[in-house]
Amino acid sequence: MALAKTIRVRGNSTLERVVFSTRFLVVIILVMVLAIAYITIKVEAIRMGYEISASKREEEKSLKENLLLTAELMRLKSPQRVEGLAHELGFKFPTQEDLIYIEESTLIGESK
Repeated sequence: MALAKTIRVRGNSTLERVVFSTRFLVVIILVMVLAIAYITIKVEAIRMGYEISASKREEEKSLKENLLLTAELMRLKSPQRVEGLAHELGFKFPTQEDLIYIEESTLIGESK
């Protein structure tokens, strides 16, 4: 029986290494690009979360200020306060002699 010899023919090992290195480099670059994109998205999401929180705090502050200003307006417009101020300033209720009647059909600035 004859022993068959197997001879392994190797291709250009330098070319194989270059192709492998190029593929490996492309995969590494792709992974890095995806990682950077993922991190960028996460950072942007966190930043937007902080902006939303700040906006909500500002909205709550504005609503509280609006309530305080509305209460202050109601206090300043109250008839009791206005009447008291008028009395302090010497105002009095008009008498019949103080009233001036104008005909309804006459408009101010209209010539007859």
